[in-house]
Amino acid sequence: MAKDRAKFTIAVRAAIAVLYILLALCMFVTGRTHTVLIDNHGAEDGSYKAIKNMTVTVNRNAPSEFMKGDRDKFTVKGQKLVIKVESFDGSIDDVYTLKIPLKEDNVLVSIPKLASGIDDAMEHFDMN
Repeated sequence: MAKDRAKFTIAVRAAIAVLYILLALCMFVTGRTHTVLIDNHGAEDGSYKAIKNMTVTVNRNAPSEFMKGDRDKFTVKGQKLVIKVESFDGSIDDVYTLKIPLKEDNVLVSIPKLASGIDDAMEHFDMN
């Protein structure tokens, strides 16, 4: 009887320890903040062009207006990045969903690359 009680106590304590570890991991992944730079520059070789005028909404932040050559910084929480792009002339009205790598603190997202369908639209950015 005493052995059964001891086994039960050990099992409950182990389950609580595993639950705390899973909760800490979940909080780390969902609560991690990232700095996202939104860029509106065209390529030097002309493979894609900057968008003349647009409004960009990043996650639930307030919309920002971008002109050709602009760059702005946003802070987002979590790994999911939702970018809504609306050009003033109506040629672009899209929503893009990206996943930020967990190890990245700062990323640069090129809106013209996203609009052109180029794969490497998000890249590491060193703030130093």
